[in-house]
Amino acid sequence: MEDIEIRINNKKFKYRVNGIVLKNNKILTLRMKNNISYCLPGGHVELGEDSNSAIIREMLEELDTKVTIKKELAMVENFYKDKNNLLTHEISFYYIVVPESFSKIPLENYSRSEHDKGQLKQHNFVWLNLDNITDFDFRPSFIKDKLVNNNYDFEHIIVKD
Repeated sequence: MEDIEIRINNKKFKYRVNGIVLKNNKILTLRMKNNISYCLPGGHVELGEDSNSAIIREMLEELDTKVTIKKELAMVENFYKDKNNLLTHEISFYYIVVPESFSKIPLENYSRSEHDKGQLKQHNFVWLNLDNITDFDFRPSFIKDKLVNNNYDFEHIIVKD
């Protein structure tokens, strides 16, 4: 299947899903290679796929375990310049998900590899404590704000940077 990502000249459109895994007042994050910030596991929705199916597929690919959707937390329209200076329009769905089992998700920091469309990707997972998550460069900041404020109400958020 093809990821939903369109590039035209200096502009890009992306359709993504992101999973929020919570355990013992901590959130499971990813620390990407050569990056100082933390983000959520997830990925692109594929053409013809709905966002619910996409988050379940992405979590299985990245975490190697099935998840169930507990709650849709936010739908976000994000407009920004990416690291390659492309004007980016991204639509993302943020889901709180519950792993079927934590046997494949260690409760300490860990790394695992994923074969993704012919590429080997290294994922460095880091558990951040929600009590001091503001001390970290966790992105996106609007999700960090929701978690810090215990705001688990669904929101449609528009961000223009």
